[in-house]
Amino acid sequence: IDMAQGKKTVTDQEIVREMRVSKGPAFTTAELAERFNMSTEGIRNRLKKLRDNGQIKSKQPGSRTVIWWIE
Repeated sequence: IDMAQGKKTVTDQEIVREMRVSKGPAFTTAELAERFNMSTEGIRNRLKKLRDNGQIKSKQPGSRTVIWWIE
């Protein structure tokens, strides 16, 4: 799938697996974007889909910050 920010080369499973095996309990959108070499907008859309599918959780503690985690 070609998108404005490039090809979709990272699978949803890879995102979830990375969050599972990483030492941190939660991640910001920017941290995950950097980890997967994606734009923050691109990863945010993927994370929202994963959240809507019940695979991950999120919380917005500030006006511009969202944190993501796996229960």
